[in-house]
Amino acid sequence: MSGTYNDIKQRLSGVRETRQMTNAMYLLSAARLKKAMHSMDYTLEYNDKLRRTMTDILAISEDRRLKSIYLERSPKGHALIMCVMGDKGLCGGYNNDVAQLTLQVLEKTESATVACFGRMAYDFLRGKGVKPKMVFPGSSMHPEFSMAAEISKTLVEKYLTDEYNEVFIIYTPFSRKGKLKPVCFRLLPLFGADFTDLNEAPPTDLIYEPDPESVFPHIVPVYCAALLYNLLVQSSASENSSRMEAMQNACDNADEMIDTLSAEMNAVRQLTITNEITEIAAAAQARKATEKNGN
Repeated sequence: MSGTYNDIKQRLSGVRETRQMTNAMYLLSAARLKKAMHSMDYTLEYNDKLRRTMTDILAISEDRRLKSIYLERSPKGHALIMCVMGDKGLCGGYNNDVAQLTLQVLEKTESATVACFGRMAYDFLRGKGVKPKMVFPGSSMHPEFSMAAEISKTLVEKYLTDEYNEVFIIYTPFSRKGKLKPVCFRLLPLFGADFTDLNEAPPTDLIYEPDPESVFPHIVPVYCAALLYNLLVQSSASENSSRMEAMQNACDNADEMIDTLSAEMNAVRQLTITNEITEIAAAAQARKATEKNGN
């Protein structure tokens, strides 16, 4: 046996308390995941409408070859790389996967400014000698559209002034099935290939006033804000999904330990009872022998 009855009982009590904590974290993550998925489904539909409108404008202006700063990479400025991680751990390999991809992207980029969503991203990059210029703690756990719109406004302004010529965001797309893997997504500039995944042809009977070329620059900032919010919501859903899986595995491991310790505790208790009975029987026999010899 690995310990006394009291030692095993104390370990068993500790494992049960740990299981209660992991189960509570599982339920909390499940509630947050449900909320994030609701927001994600809504923003996906909204983004789809925006993208179809932009695709329609590009199709109408194809002969006139629409020129926009949003459609070409400026030779001036440098890249902005934003990485989305959590504010806490205990979510499996979610944070580590994003961290490793961020390092790979930084190695391939000559000059870049780094922005962090989540405290884990900030701590990790500082540990690697990278000083993030912008940090948004709490944004990954509770993303809000107002915050995404404000950040997007700043990014667009800096892009228009050539401070940034590219804007990338490293996040983890949410998937209802399959493994969650982070990706590096280009937010700006926009290329025609970004809209090839639309299955249906865009409508061509829409009227834009004063003209499509004038409307396009006003749609792009709205599109960037909505897209950034959607990516943050997807990251939040992915984080909570990963934490649910990690906590479920922790609960399963705790259940196995509880079964093992319970069986071991029962075995120790039975052995203790057997030893006590044996000692009592031996003492009784010794007493009888003593009384017999005395007579």
